[in-house]
Amino acid sequence: MSTARAAAALLALALGCAPAPPIAETRTSQPAASEDPVVRELAERVNAHRRRLGRPPLQWDARVATVALRHSRNMVERDFFSHQDSQGRSPFDRLDAAGIRFSKAAENIASGQRDAASVLDSWLSSAGHRENLEDPDFTRHGIGRFANHWTHVFIRPPRIRPD
Repeated sequence: MSTARAAAALLALALGCAPAPPIAETRTSQPAASEDPVVRELAERVNAHRRRLGRPPLQWDARVATVALRHSRNMVERDFFSHQDSQGRSPFDRLDAAGIRFSKAAENIASGQRDAASVLDSWLSSAGHRENLEDPDFTRHGIGRFANHWTHVFIRPPRIRPD
């Protein structure tokens, strides 16, 4: 384990959460949901909220979740809290850099909440975050949590036009 990863793991344990699993650079298959049970619970809560409103559930996208997790980890390791990352890139730039195509995208971030219910309540209490959660145009999402820094990325893939 690298020194940076060991330090991050200790920080995560000190804050009362499990460290995030290592990020695979490439995956041959995409899991149905996160391996982190707290992230999985948040994804389920988000979709339950959307169903109550008559919105379609969001489909988990492991590649989008990797972008989200990297941003959460970056915020912790570089000690900042912003949609712009430590290199000045926006959520859209990060998706582009990961090779993820989209016709629409958005990002919610949170810091300090220790469980899925708390982070969802925080986002539902904020008009802009709520709008992203409830937007029927979004069809896919990924969530990353690192040391109680949360990033939720929403996308709609590009529409494919028949020839």
